[in-house]
Amino acid sequence: MDDSGIDRCPVCLSPATEGAEWVLLSRHRTSAGYIEYCLSACGCITVLRDGDLLKSVPSGIGRTSAPRGDRRGAG
Repeated sequence: MDDSGIDRCPVCLSPATEGAEWVLLSRHRTSAGYIEYCLSACGCITVLRDGDLLKSVPSGIGRTSAPRGDRRGAG
């Protein structure tokens, strides 16, 4: 919550009307520790290692839509 009393996403700073909510997408144990991929209500993604932030991606950045259709005949 900032000085205005509004909860905001810590990645993109967009207002979070219901508070900052995160969904755990996946959790993997690695030799470096536990890696977690999380998605915020506004669409931002974070990668955590043992609870520490490794990387964050604001909503809509770096996403491309995959082509649809049968690719076996392509080329």
